Amino acid sequence: MMGLLSTIRGKKEAVIGSGIGSAQVGPLNAKTKKLVIQEWPRVLAQCPELFTEIWHKSATRSTSIKLAFGIAENESPMQNAAFLGLSSTIQAFFFKLIITYELNDEQVREACEQLGAHHVDFISRGFNSHFWDIFLVCMAEKIDETLSSYMTEEDKKNEMILAWQRVVNSIVHQMRNGYSDRRKQQLGESKGGANNGF
Repeated sequence: MMGLLSTIRGKKEAVIGSGIGSAQVGPLNAKTKKLVIQEWPRVLAQCPELFTEIWHKSATRSTSIKLAFGIAENESPMQNAAFLGLSSTIQAFFFKLIITYELNDEQVREACEQLGAHHVDFISRGFNSHFWDIFLVCMAEKIDETLSSYMTEEDKKNEMILAWQRVVNSIVHQMRNGYSDRRKQQLGESKGGANNGF
């Protein structure tokens, strides 16, 4: 187990070192947005099950994720319909942000913060915001693998991988913000409620 955590931490540090997962996430520039928007159809054509594979990989790396979905330790996440169904929801969310919103800063921020805040409702089921670290690493690995499978020009491939990493990092960062803000709000309300009761 410690080996797996070290591997995830190592991958996460590599991801952070490449600009993913950094606590200081700035706005996406126009070139980054354009690259990701234009590449979306090719990425999905190359790997139609992209989000299913990322989602599955996330669960295989975390017993806690499996437990949050009621998946037994020896059960495959791919056999759990509720878990598996979320991969299409995740893909639809990314489609909305990348294609429908064309990575518009304000629309993406609002959608991500709302979804992040909604995840507070899943804490009672075992959700932990650290799950996003695992998802972030799995996403980075699969996007890198997919782009590398068909892009042969090294400079263009590296530029595209970096663009995708920046976009995914920004999305997860903004979801964390929404989650954290709602958690702070709830904790503040519960403290205030306890003090007002006496």
